[in-house]
Amino acid sequence: MGLPRETRTTWHDLELRVRAEDPGVLDYVSSQHRLAREDPDRAATRIDIEAVSSPSRLAELTARPATERRESYAGWWYGCHRNEDGAFVLVSQEGHEFPHALITTDFLTWEIVTAHEHELGLVVTRTMRELVREHFVDRGALMLHGAAAVLPDGTGVVLAGPSGAGKTSASVQLARAGGHCVATDRCLLLADGPEWAVVGLPLSTRLTREAAAGLGIEPGEKDRLIRHGEAAVRRPDPKGKISLSNEEMRRLAGVEFLASTRIDTLVLLENTGAPRPLSGPVAEGEAVAALAEHILVPDTAYRGRWLSADPSPEPAGDVKGRLGELAAAVPARHGTWTPATYKSDVLAAWLAPRAGAEKTGDPS
Repeated sequence: MGLPRETRTTWHDLELRVRAEDPGVLDYVSSQHRLAREDPDRAATRIDIEAVSSPSRLAELTARPATERRESYAGWWYGCHRNEDGAFVLVSQEGHEFPHALITTDFLTWEIVTAHEHELGLVVTRTMRELVREHFVDRGALMLHGAAAVLPDGTGVVLAGPSGAGKTSASVQLARAGGHCVATDRCLLLADGPEWAVVGLPLSTRLTREAAAGLGIEPGEKDRLIRHGEAAVRRPDPKGKISLSNEEMRRLAGVEFLASTRIDTLVLLENTGAPRPLSGPVAEGEAVAALAEHILVPDTAYRGRWLSADPSPEPAGDVKGRLGELAAAVPARHGTWTPATYKSDVLAAWLAPRAGAEKTGDPS
């Protein structure tokens, strides 16, 4: 057996370190979490993960009967028991594609065990995603079904709107225009000192085949994507979308990612099929009401804080009150457009803040 190697990433103020003997596991993890730049000096919390593939170790962990059950995500269950040393052991049950176990004593240091190496990269990245979510929810962040990006001029923008509004398209196109993508589907709105920040939830970018082709990703390109045995363990996407890691988006579409950014503007997107993009200011109350429709607090896909010693449900709290604080601190705009029509340069100019502008049209 070789010596364990390590990869690390800083996600806003959270540092995650992963150690594994198989370099393919670390390649997969690094591909999923690749960032254009990081700020390790910001990290105040560190999580360490030891990734191991061992059928005998997994069999030993699953032999003990569960004393409780935790639902990690809607329909995805773990049986939980305590080892002789007091460690929490979570063993996958229904909902998971393959068996694995998560072991921790303090919820900051983890061992992740699968039976086979080709399954390990996927379960590590999924667990990292959940650890990021738990960390920022614990800090009071609001989960938004929305996207976020950084404009070429450095402006941080949160993009909200119904399904089909073009949130993913906008965040990707802004990155291609010389900015950065922060999130394409889920993000966390965080009161960060005197400012507000948006933190992307680490997820693959899911694109329709038409959207992928529009980015120059040819249909056959999917066969050459970086995958650490993922095709053998992933369920087919129910909507037929292609899932791309951050590294794949960089290599195939020229899209660079950041883990977070300051929120400078809120944009409420609407796909109206308009012949040209239009935008106008939105009052605070209207912005709060519109954002509240897409806030996932408490997230109905989660029964409780399953990666903590106390798996109590996430408290709802005063969501509208916190959104009111955000809307009071950050200006909001309503934007109507046709996602398939407008390319990167037009979109970046359209969404750039304009002091005192009441309504703006297509800047081209």
